[in-house]
Amino acid sequence: MTLDDGASLVLASVAAARAYAPDLRAGLRRLLGAGVRLGAESLMSQCSTPVARPDAARRDDTRSGQ
Repeated sequence: MTLDDGASLVLASVAAARAYAPDLRAGLRRLLGAGVRLGAESLMSQCSTPVARPDAARRDDTRSGQ
């Protein structure tokens, strides 16, 4: 491989990277967005019941404010 062949290969690689970068970026954002949505949906399904404080704890809070 000569120096001209190496330079041509580098230039062709850079040109291809610049041409496909917007598509790759959009695809990556779409893939990551889907992963975030799936993760949030999974967490929401695990914590479907809200955590309620016991009545005794609520009564103690009202007395401490007096």
